[in-house]
Amino acid sequence: MLDLKYIREHPEEVSDRLASRDADYIQVIERLLSLDSTQRELKTELDELRKQRNELSRQIGKLMKQGDVQAAQESKQVVAEVNERIEIALAEFKAVDSQCQHLLAELPNLPDISVPVGGEESRELVKEWGEPPRFDFQPRDHVQLARELNLVDFPAAARVTGSGFQFFVGQGAVMQRALINLMLEVHVSRHGYVEMRPPFMVKESSAFSTGQLPKFSEEMYHVFVPLSQTGYGSTVQPHYYLIPTAEVPVCNYFREQILEQPNFPLKFVAYSPCWRVEAGHYGKEARGLMRVHQFEKVELVNICAPEQSAGSLETITEEAEHILELLQLPYRRALLPSGDMGFAAAKTYDLEVYAAAMDEWLEVSSASNTLDFQARRAGIRFRREPGAKPEFVHMLNASGVALPRLLIALLENYQLENGNVRIPQALLKYFGGIKYLSPPENPIPFFD
Repeated sequence: MLDLKYIREHPEEVSDRLASRDADYIQVIERLLSLDSTQRELKTELDELRKQRNELSRQIGKLMKQGDVQAAQESKQVVAEVNERIEIALAEFKAVDSQCQHLLAELPNLPDISVPVGGEESRELVKEWGEPPRFDFQPRDHVQLARELNLVDFPAAARVTGSGFQFFVGQGAVMQRALINLMLEVHVSRHGYVEMRPPFMVKESSAFSTGQLPKFSEEMYHVFVPLSQTGYGSTVQPHYYLIPTAEVPVCNYFREQILEQPNFPLKFVAYSPCWRVEAGHYGKEARGLMRVHQFEKVELVNICAPEQSAGSLETITEEAEHILELLQLPYRRALLPSGDMGFAAAKTYDLEVYAAAMDEWLEVSSASNTLDFQARRAGIRFRREPGAKPEFVHMLNASGVALPRLLIALLENYQLENGNVRIPQALLKYFGGIKYLSPPENPIPFFD
């Protein structure tokens, strides 16, 4: 969440920077500042009324001591009138404050000054690594390879759950597990992360803290628990959200806490399944593993002091890139422009891997610096020394990395003319001596 005091003191700067995301935010800022002005006027009125009440109360005490009961009663009547005015002003103040908080919740983070202005067309390519593979045969796409090698069964998942889901079978399931283990081991042993296994559901307040709510409510899966399961006497139906990324629970780990002289940066890595509605995508863009409702991901979270966050973004991005380099996958890094960033991000790098059969670059990671935006929503602060004024931490996150499109690239880039797929060197230790994905001797039946 943005700092209202900063908006009040720098209205033109805030409006200009948010307008680089969407020009409609200018009107939101104007409305917010108008409400803020009204709220401060009401606060002044309340302070004056409370001061008047206190003075009258002291007068009543003196009058009672002096025995002037009539004058005391008259002052009590004035106090009653002041109390009525306080109640009215307080109700107005709370209503305006609620509107201010609602508008603040709708505002995204301010784009960093280093971020290019514009939409997707303004993306800046800042790094390329590796050479895309070239074949002297017609490469199969990942859907065909997954079918022929008995790796992923899409029709079965559609029958069991619905479109956008998948069964990983046999060596396909082993590949998922191998990739997860590789990422966790590298990020823990080489990059110094602390591994977490977080809850896979969160409360509304946690999803709000990281910026998923209220903007992306329709893109999240909601979970309602029947009242009969909540305990005797409960009248409130619990409402949870399935996480769209482990970023949500991990970033809320210290919510509403003050860290005392922490040893920054605090680095956490977490594996989780993820759920996203991904509505409105059809055809080639939604084929196979391109856009799915449930997938798996390893997430990186970095919590640091404000002066560390710019450098931490470069580090966390390089740590995600290291996984792609271990897998020998050609990738590129792009700096996202202001109009193409996530809601909570001040600066974001996207990592894209090349998929040979699709002949496309596929996003497998976004690394973002949210500055103190998420920390303000979650109430996470720290003290540099005992007794010092608490400051908001800075928070960063990156996919380290997401599996569906990573698997697309691995299958399509490592395929052989005979239809087998070579297993990358970095994953061989998880396959018990097997060097190629090939059709199983006793395949499980796949039905269309």
